Amino acid sequence: MAKTINQLVAEALSEVSKNANGNIVHSKNIKPKQQAILVKQGYLKRIIKGWYLFDADLSAQVAGESALWYESIWSFIGQYLGSRFGDDYWLSAEASLDIHTHNNTMPAQLVVFVTNGTDDITRLPNNMSLLMVKSKTRPVVLAKHRGVVVFPLETALANSVPRSFQKNPVSMQIALRTAELDKLAEALLRSKNLASASRIIGAYDALEMRSESKKLEAIIGSAFGNIKINNPFLVPPVMLAKGKKENASARRIRIIWQQMREEVIAGFSSIKPNFDFYSRSLDETLDSIDEIYVHDAYHSLSIEGYAVTPELIEKVSRGDWSPETIAQDNDAKNVLAARGYYDAFNQVKQSLTQAYNKEDLNYLIDVGITQWHTSMFKPCVTAGIISEMDLAGFRKGPIYIRASRHVPPASEQLMDCMDALKESIASEDSFVVKAILGHFIFGYIHPYFDGNGRTARFLMNFLFVIGGYNWVIVKKEAREQYMAALESASVNKDIKPFVAFIASMVDNS
Repeated sequence: MAKTINQLVAEALSEVSKNANGNIVHSKNIKPKQQAILVKQGYLKRIIKGWYLFDADLSAQVAGESALWYESIWSFIGQYLGSRFGDDYWLSAEASLDIHTHNNTMPAQLVVFVTNGTDDITRLPNNMSLLMVKSKTRPVVLAKHRGVVVFPLETALANSVPRSFQKNPVSMQIALRTAELDKLAEALLRSKNLASASRIIGAYDALEMRSESKKLEAIIGSAFGNIKINNPFLVPPVMLAKGKKENASARRIRIIWQQMREEVIAGFSSIKPNFDFYSRSLDETLDSIDEIYVHDAYHSLSIEGYAVTPELIEKVSRGDWSPETIAQDNDAKNVLAARGYYDAFNQVKQSLTQAYNKEDLNYLIDVGITQWHTSMFKPCVTAGIISEMDLAGFRKGPIYIRASRHVPPASEQLMDCMDALKESIASEDSFVVKAILGHFIFGYIHPYFDGNGRTARFLMNFLFVIGGYNWVIVKKEAREQYMAALESASVNKDIKPFVAFIASMVDNS
């Protein structure tokens, strides 16, 4: 008896899942018939010729649309470059620094040096590319990080160019604060790059790291004589509290907050609060929020995609996974999401009530984020769709935002990142800055597997209302502009479009 299409798809999924490495599959590891079936069904999405993304999000037509693409991109780059050059390649100093400092933005072009090859370019999804540049010599010291051959942190710093300090000062500050001075000195002595040494010593001075600056100057000076010190930063760098031990992503958040706050204040200079939260009656405030609930819920709800799992393979084999069943699943998910939003919305109102009664604001934010998020997904737990364990703390794995070059911090960095966010909100005087940067950076961190956007908007509106502004509804029709503004802030570190966008929503409210 001939096998049904569902059985063939299930067999192909099971076989390919064994050969997928980090969601990446090379055509040489797939039987041609299975490849044809899975490409046609949408489970294999072409990255470049011969290379596929293994993904069960059937709503995404191509690799670049899939949320899994940015989860898998370093796996692809490592496998692709390894297949072409073995270990005889390395990323540029700039790209190496981005990896070491947990830069959450994927560059439009990644520069790769090779000794056994020619200048070449490989086009990737979403207008990204790999630029291969032939090099006559191979560096003495290289390392492998995230499956890709890179310069070690200190060697990358020693090989950095002036443009790095001007184009990406945050990464440079984090790299300098993270680097081991003895290794950095060795790298500079090995390279004999006095111009780089001059910049790095000057950068330490600018960061008020006087001890590091003087020790490095003494070491380099003993080998090459007096050296002229040059501050490579175009604008004064942001100073961080000394002695606080935290990961690079958390440091990046603190720096970004300080860099962006003045732009937020300037963007709201002509928009004044509508009321005084503490002098207006609580009932009036809560009634005004109740009036917009349906409108707000309609515009804020969203639907997530799927990932390849053994359960999915079993569903396919039973014929339970098709456009029709996906639609049914999404209908059920919509109902549960609507109920969860209602519960979370009311939980935000309770937080506002506590704030009105002079409960500590920092405490309310810390507890509120958890309460709002768990309320949002409690109906899914009750329905047995997710486990209550899924709501215990932050996500336990990577997450990626569809069609965005921003990659949220790794799960092991989340505690430090959320502490940095909450402390930044706590130390901020302006409620406008608290609200807008609170929303942006919460989304930048993406601490949960689902519901990050809704929780970020709850956080923003909680702070806006306490600051005397009306609840802001981000309308469905403005989603493209909204996401583009967040992308600009995340990728280009330009908060102005997001400030302008929210300001226009405040006026409309």
